[in-house]
Amino acid sequence: MRFNKLDLNQLVVLDAILSTRSVGRAAERLFLSQPATSCSLARLREYFEDELLVPVGKTQILTPLATELIKPVRDVLLQVQTITRARPTFDPATSTRRFTIESSDYVISVFLSEVVRQAAKLAPLMQFDLRALSPQSPEHLEGGEVELLIAPEFNTVPGHPAERLFEDTFSCLVCADHPMKGSTVTVDQYFESAHVGVEWAGGRRVTYDALMISTGTRVRRQDVISPTFTLVPELLVGTSRIATLPTRLALKMAQRLPLRILACPIKIPKFVEKVQWHKYQERDPAISWLRTLLRDTARALPAVELTGTGTASAKRASRRGATG
Repeated sequence: MRFNKLDLNQLVVLDAILSTRSVGRAAERLFLSQPATSCSLARLREYFEDELLVPVGKTQILTPLATELIKPVRDVLLQVQTITRARPTFDPATSTRRFTIESSDYVISVFLSEVVRQAAKLAPLMQFDLRALSPQSPEHLEGGEVELLIAPEFNTVPGHPAERLFEDTFSCLVCADHPMKGSTVTVDQYFESAHVGVEWAGGRRVTYDALMISTGTRVRRQDVISPTFTLVPELLVGTSRIATLPTRLALKMAQRLPLRILACPIKIPKFVEKVQWHKYQERDPAISWLRTLLRDTARALPAVELTGTGTASAKRASRRGATG
């Protein structure tokens, strides 16, 4: 089919070339031969009267026009995808839909693990590809590479709808036989202790608590840097180090490992986790169903708080959910 003399089938090839910046990788993504993909690129060059992809040394770069085409081409294909997936009804019991969701391993551990358990009962044929958050996560949502993105409220992607899921606080975690006496930790003890911290992407992304503490005058001594939240407790056992973790995760890990939870002596604001989806998938019935499952699971989460004694406790959330 042609529109304004452009073969619309070529838009799929153009999108692959723009995103991979390589004829070979585009061919692999589309399951086409490299000669066929090269022929499509030639036709696209003729139509747009632009080289689109040009060699520079051993690499290839996009021309200014090609760079401008990335978003509109991707948006058109996402809208077409939404149209082709439209059905009068959606039956989760028979759906074989595969969802790609990006979130932190913390969210997977305390929240998505329960979501996929519930989905196994309600939608036994549905599949989930859970991926770690990265600096590229906003582009993955923009480009339609993921259906859902779950991230803290301050990291949401502008221009796309979002929904509040749950909130959490921060607590300190130490080994059960840590030499620190009592059930609390003072500010001085906190900053004089060796810490286990979390950083991603070679330090380009730090945790919310690290960001908040960095605005103060005192610095934590991070002796060990973990690439994930869920590895931190393993790195604490048998040491005198301390870690600051989201309370929900600290509670869960203290049930599995010989660890103690202490109230954090540093005032760190609560944070809210939100789910986002692409604006063009607002009416996708499968995504709407999954969002409802996420919302219901979040409402069923126990609310968390730290008591004045420095020990962690949990209480069942009200009908309005953990965020109150």
